[in-house]
Amino acid sequence: MLKAAGDAVSALRGQPLALALVVVNLLFLTGFAFMLREIAQAVARKDALLAKIASHCMK
Repeated sequence: MLKAAGDAVSALRGQPLALALVVVNLLFLTGFAFMLREIAQAVARKDALLAKIASHCMK
């Protein structure tokens, strides 16, 4: 596994455009994962708030 990673890095050193594409893709995927996590947290907060409101209405 380490040898394959080393080979990939050495191959990308000779191809700066491919390296830039890999870096941009990794940044995009990281940003997308962060955005999904934030959306999931916002939905959880909304659900908790709606449950609290509903419990007050049922009294």
